Amino acid sequence: MEERDLQLMEESINYEAMNEIHFYNSERKLEMLFSDFQVQKNAPEFHDFYSFQIDVKHCYVSASLRTECLDVDLVRFLEGLRKLYRMEVRTASFVQTIERNIELTFKLSEQGKIRVYVMIMGAYMKDYYDDITLKFNYGIDQSFLPELIQEIETVINS
Repeated sequence: MEERDLQLMEESINYEAMNEIHFYNSERKLEMLFSDFQVQKNAPEFHDFYSFQIDVKHCYVSASLRTECLDVDLVRFLEGLRKLYRMEVRTASFVQTIERNIELTFKLSEQGKIRVYVMIMGAYMKDYYDDITLKFNYGIDQSFLPELIQEIETVINS
């Protein structure tokens, strides 16, 4: 393989990694991954549309689904996380305007710990699609937020 081909392959790998949002628990184990973002740019009077993959692995449960959101959903989540990091608010949430099949809520405790509550509705699980709701939560601290904020900014700006 030529050097230029290797460089293009490395750039592709880096681009893919930058188009992912990782949700780690307090032990830095991956709980959830948002990936494969595809953006549909719309006319200025309409919001842009994101399609992306969600993969969850919590304890012994795995779930995967493809979902969609508007650009404003990610922007609101980003703004909420920034305020949560600065301790200006006690909660930050990701709620989809249209699909409404995933909800994330980050709640700050008095001790500075953050509880992340996840609810996924209608997830594709174990080779069938059904009326399934998956709820779980895990803990992190504020030191996890800057990386998460940066990954969301990267997705929004790419």
